[in-house]
Amino acid sequence: MEWRLASGTGFCEVGGELLFLDLRRDRYLALRGEDRVTFDRLRSGATGDQRAMTRLAGSGLIVAGNGGRAIRATEIIVPEEDLSACSARSGSGWGTAFAAARGLIWARLAMRPARLARTAEYLAAAKADRAGAGKQSKAEDLAAGFAASRWLIPVAPRCLVDALALDWLLLREGVAATLVFGVRLNPFNAHCWLQTERAILTGTAAEARNFTPILTVG
Repeated sequence: MEWRLASGTGFCEVGGELLFLDLRRDRYLALRGEDRVTFDRLRSGATGDQRAMTRLAGSGLIVAGNGGRAIRATEIIVPEEDLSACSARSGSGWGTAFAAARGLIWARLAMRPARLARTAEYLAAAKADRAGAGKQSKAEDLAAGFAASRWLIPVAPRCLVDALALDWLLLREGVAATLVFGVRLNPFNAHCWLQTERAILTGTAAEARNFTPILTVG
């Protein structure tokens, strides 16, 4: 039997811990003990005994299926630059603020626990349709306009809502960026940001680089 990560699931290793993000259940968790041994065997290509696999599948992190993809930890290069280091700039105005407000309204609905996994699936599909549409300078221009008009909108800043809102706005303009979820330990904390290969588009590069990517969309 072949196995793969469940949809909306990603993992990484941080400080010796094997951490997972399960968007469908809106949870972060660490895999330890027998379950970790079984998972490590699985991602190395060995399935292990049926009892152990059944127990691991019960966690909801893996599912059976034909044509399973290799199970790998999330890997992405986090840029060292953010909008403050980019030359591209876009002025803000009421049109930009109106578009940003629409994006934030969409994001506040899209980030609800019961909808976040479906939101990630929608964004991934939309970005697949725009393969090769990196357009990094345009993404930076649009992100700069979003950031400049953000103070006009009475929605409290939050990493996830801002990243989702800008992602939605970029896709409306035919631009695909990467949504990244990250974690760190001691104490545990989670963060989310939007990036191109060149720059962090929401938040700062210094903040993003303090987190280990656990799941990417796009």
